[in-house]
Amino acid sequence: MREVRDVQATPVSLFSDGPVPRLLDLAVSAQESGGEISLDDEIRRYIRLVRGDWVADWNCSVHAASGALEFAADSVERLGSLDGFPSAFREKAARAAGDMDPAEYLRTLAGLVRIMDRESVREYTELPMAGWEFLRIFPYLFGLDAILMDEGGPLADSVRERLANEHPYCQELAAGYATEAQRALVLFPGADGLRARLSWATRDGLRVIIDTVNDHMQREHS
Repeated sequence: MREVRDVQATPVSLFSDGPVPRLLDLAVSAQESGGEISLDDEIRRYIRLVRGDWVADWNCSVHAASGALEFAADSVERLGSLDGFPSAFREKAARAAGDMDPAEYLRTLAGLVRIMDRESVREYTELPMAGWEFLRIFPYLFGLDAILMDEGGPLADSVRERLANEHPYCQELAAGYATEAQRALVLFPGADGLRARLSWATRDGLRVIIDTVNDHMQREHS
C-alpha cells in the first residue's frame, strides 16, 4: 500500500505530458537508431525549438525541463522501480535507459540537457531541421499540405477557400498561415524556401500565402 500511495502522491501529469515524455521520445529515437541519430543533436533541436517560441520558453524553459527530469529521476529512485507510473512513461523510460538503471538514466539525461542549454543555439545551416521539429514549427503549413494533396488546385485558391470556410472566425487560421509563411521566408531565405519539406512551399509559394491572407483580411475585416 505504501508504494501505491507514494505513486499517487506524485503529479502523474508530469509523466504523461510535457517535457519529460517529449525528451524521452527523443532519447528513445536516438537509442534505437543504431547510431544514425545523435541524442546530443536531438536535444540541441529541442532547445532551439523552445528558445525560438517565447510562449514555450515562458511556459516551460529548458532549465525547467531539466528540473522535471530530475524530479522524475528522484521519484523513480524513491519508489525503486517504474511500477505504478503511467504505462507510456514506463515504456519510454525503460527503452531509453536500456541496460542503465532508469532513475540513473533520467538524471543523466537531465544533466545532458543542462549542458546543451549552455551552448549557443545552432543555425539550421549547422544543424538541419528534423522532421519532428518541422511539425512543431510549421503545423499550419503542414496541415495545408495535406489539403493540397487531397484536393489539388492552385495554392491561392486553397488558402482562400480555407479562410472563407472559417470566416468570420478565421483570424487564428489566417494568422497561423501568414506567420508561418513569413517565418519560413526569414529562416530559409533562398528561392527553395521549404521545398525540401513541402514541394509547393518555395519562396514564391510562401509569398502567395501571405498575399492571399492579407487580401482576405483587407476585404473582409478592415
